Amino acid sequence: MSKEVELVRLESHPSGRFLGSAVILIVAGILLTVIRSHASELPLETDECNYAYIGARLLEGQQLYTDVWDHQPPGIFMLFAAAMGLFGDSVLVFRCMGVAASLLSMVLVFSIVRRTAGLYGGYVAAFLFALLSADPGTAGEGCNREVFMNPMALAGVWLLVRQRRPALVLVALAGLCLGLGSLIKTVMAAQWLVLAVWLVVMIGQNAQTDRRLRTMVGSLLAFAAGPLVVWLSTWLYFSVTGRGTDFHEAVFAFNLGYSDTAPSYLQRFIDFFSRPVHRHVFDGTGSLWIAAGAAALALPFIPRSGKSSTPWIPVVYLLGSYWAVCLPGQFWPHYYYLMLPALIVVFASAVGALSSVARQRDHGRLCHWVAHVVTAAVFFSLLLAQTQEYFLVPSVQITEKRYKTRDVWAKAQAENVAKVTDPGDTVFVYGQDVGVYYYSKRRCASRYTMVGGLRKGAPDYQKRRAILLEELQTNRPRVVLIVDEQPYLALDTFLKENYFQVGLDYHDQRQEEVIMMALMDNSRPVVQIDWNWDRSSVYGID
Repeated sequence: MSKEVELVRLESHPSGRFLGSAVILIVAGILLTVIRSHASELPLETDECNYAYIGARLLEGQQLYTDVWDHQPPGIFMLFAAAMGLFGDSVLVFRCMGVAASLLSMVLVFSIVRRTAGLYGGYVAAFLFALLSADPGTAGEGCNREVFMNPMALAGVWLLVRQRRPALVLVALAGLCLGLGSLIKTVMAAQWLVLAVWLVVMIGQNAQTDRRLRTMVGSLLAFAAGPLVVWLSTWLYFSVTGRGTDFHEAVFAFNLGYSDTAPSYLQRFIDFFSRPVHRHVFDGTGSLWIAAGAAALALPFIPRSGKSSTPWIPVVYLLGSYWAVCLPGQFWPHYYYLMLPALIVVFASAVGALSSVARQRDHGRLCHWVAHVVTAAVFFSLLLAQTQEYFLVPSVQITEKRYKTRDVWAKAQAENVAKVTDPGDTVFVYGQDVGVYYYSKRRCASRYTMVGGLRKGAPDYQKRRAILLEELQTNRPRVVLIVDEQPYLALDTFLKENYFQVGLDYHDQRQEEVIMMALMDNSRPVVQIDWNWDRSSVYGID
């Protein structure tokens, strides 16, 4: 019996399909977990520390946007607070959250591609995601927001491809998944909008002529119901608790100003490729980007079997993810991680569809082998790249290309802060390094854990600067760290009147350059220590 006939026979038996898929997914899941464990000992990065720090404050009963402030929607802080409430506050808990979200993404990637291109494509997708889930170029090894946004977007896509004309309940659930994902980061609105256009077009092509308009409108309303309920409920909650204005100013007004619109909106779609903040984002996945780009062009033209009736949705999902990454105009490495499952879905759908041509066409055997050869070539290239960028890299150096040793540095300075302060003392970091609060277990003297909202030109920055000074006077920090920032005049005056310098940290390569100044409250002396941290103290870093 030929391999093609045997494959058809196995795929036609439901129990055989389920058992085989379960075994493959378990193996891929073990691979994913083992790969991600290589980075489990890394300190949390700045954003991750911020989620954990604010999550801990929420568990204590403090209120978001008034007692603790950030310009992000509440979803990620609520997620971290829930995890900490259930499992405790430790880096391992957050790493396990990342593993769980990645495993869910892997299963959904498999399910989508199996639906659009058959089992072979689904298996390719599962193992590709297992291999690339911890890609360091896009901060995949961590637990940033994109790690948790991906399964929500994938769940929405999976619900939409369940059948040629999805039932309204599936469409509504898909919209709800995307709405919940946007509560983590609002850029998911771009994915929702592109999928909404696809949904309307698909229904327009398949619905009966006399019911087409009604079906299209009904489906669109169902798709919009989920995000509408999510955001109306969120707005109502903050309004009822007296924080409606604070919520709006942080999540919407600030973010509109934070988004980079220079020199033009369209320029950011070019900058995505030509001017990312960190060019190494493509180092570990370059061959996938190239292969998926080619697959996106070819996918709609590959002959399909009768059950594979959604050739366009992988491409639509890819376009929506691309728009979502470009929307802020900032291009931090972890933004690109939102593209990773979309690239995998497109590539795996193409090779899966190409492989299945063997059962439909006279020239199918050639297509079948082309699919296998291309898949093997891409896998080998990605395995080599991930080995160089991740597997053989000492864990402490995994984030070196992205942010040098900033995560390790923040933890080291947090240990210094803990040495010279008492648990009940407040401290303040005029910079971005929330890791100092998280690892020292000391409370920030202000609601503003990062300096971004205080910089000149940020929306309402003068209002926040005034609030900061009031809070520093009320919750007088024992130690202040000035990191890579120049205090504005009023803050500088306050610090000079009430604090004096107790230490400096110099740049390791440019010894004359100060990267951090440590200040002590005049009225509460601290023990004198050496604040000048040296990168050579970390194994493997010169």
